[in-house]
Amino acid sequence: MTHKMISPLDDKCRSEAAAQSAWLNLPRALFSHYDKSSEAGKFPAIQEEEATLPGQTSSGLTSSIEGLNEKRDAASEDGRSLFQEAFFFCTVKNVGDVPGAGRIFVETVVDRDSSVAFAKVYPAINAMNAVDILASRVLPFFEQRGLAIKEIHTHKASEYCGLVPMHPFETFLSTSHIQHLPFNQPGQPYVYLCEQFFRLLEKEFFQPELRRKFQLSLEELQKSLDVFVEAYNTSR
Repeated sequence: MTHKMISPLDDKCRSEAAAQSAWLNLPRALFSHYDKSSEAGKFPAIQEEEATLPGQTSSGLTSSIEGLNEKRDAASEDGRSLFQEAFFFCTVKNVGDVPGAGRIFVETVVDRDSSVAFAKVYPAINAMNAVDILASRVLPFFEQRGLAIKEIHTHKASEYCGLVPMHPFETFLSTSHIQHLPFNQPGQPYVYLCEQFFRLLEKEFFQPELRRKFQLSLEELQKSLDVFVEAYNTSR
């Protein structure tokens, strides 16, 4: 494919450009004009424009990006795709309403397209807690914005998978008209969204919060967590 040559050039510049033969074959998109104010032998001035791929015009690139955005928006209109996963955080003592050894688990839900996230602390991992975060945090959030939830991805674990109508989580999704898509392998796209969010909570919320208030209840911890998650969704 033959690239267009840089033009116009005056006679003096044309002779200098002939000596710099390597510059004559550069794409026009990289260089817009020759800087006549520069000294002889200097390189042509680079134009601060978006470069296009070889053989592709700027308008063609823009239309391709717009097409991808339209496909993504169309998929979002069909309903949100969420990922849900629970994590063990730590074992603590002297936590007011945590029974037994004082273990803290975190149930997380992340929207694939917007990265809006939700988190709630529990003293155990089970199907009822998996339902609770959806009923108390996730569904109200999307309903207020007129958005439907199309599907929820989870690991194939006992707290998420079972028979309808015996299993609380499966039954809740079925009655809410949400498709459940469990997976075994971590090879699917976006499978690490919940893990990334949990690692952020560990570093930026839980560790500082427990150092500041070591003796606290799950209710107090959840109130602080709600404030942090709201700020996270708003600012990031």
